Amino acid sequence: MYDERYDNHFRRLTASRDTLAAFADFTLDQYRQGLSGRTTGGGQRQSGTQTEDQAFESLKKLVQATDRKLLQPRFYDHPAEKALFYPDKLGGLTQAPKTKRLTRFTAYVQQLEDHPDAGLQAAGAQVKALLVAYTAATAIKNQGSKAVKDTVSALGSDALALADALWDVHCAALYVHRRDPAKAPTYFAYNLLPNPNPARQRAKRAAAVVAG
Repeated sequence: MYDERYDNHFRRLTASRDTLAAFADFTLDQYRQGLSGRTTGGGQRQSGTQTEDQAFESLKKLVQATDRKLLQPRFYDHPAEKALFYPDKLGGLTQAPKTKRLTRFTAYVQQLEDHPDAGLQAAGAQVKALLVAYTAATAIKNQGSKAVKDTVSALGSDALALADALWDVHCAALYVHRRDPAKAPTYFAYNLLPNPNPARQRAKRAAAVVAG
């Protein structure tokens, strides 16, 4: 049973065009909210949809600000910790090639969140939010809101590209939130989709009533 359904479940969605469009738009909005209204390390306000490069620039600025304000002062008294945060130096993050960004930044976030210092933990939560937003922007970097709707409306071969983009967001969210995987589904409005197995859902509800 544990090896069941290791596939892209977005390719198996069955819904109306309007429902699929709303579902895709919800995911777009979720990653936009991760970038909208935030303040960067330079004090600049972020807003609107960002490209992959813009999202990475926001992430990089936050990491640099965290380095200046929190980490460098700490390294003065705790020099051994520097290698934990920067195994490849600061440039290993800010200049990381695209193929290594998710792995390196996720490890960096984990070091921040696991640290006993409350300030570093808070910084970890901020970096994690921008990391998820960057990953989502990467997965659907060439699709704006209108393009998503057009793709879904076609319901042809291009719809597979949309499904794969959604799957990329799904996998990235699971990876970034792997210690709290219940947060991963918040990027998707599964409640908008028709129930694929109503009999199973009724059985679950009945079992919950009995258990309660």
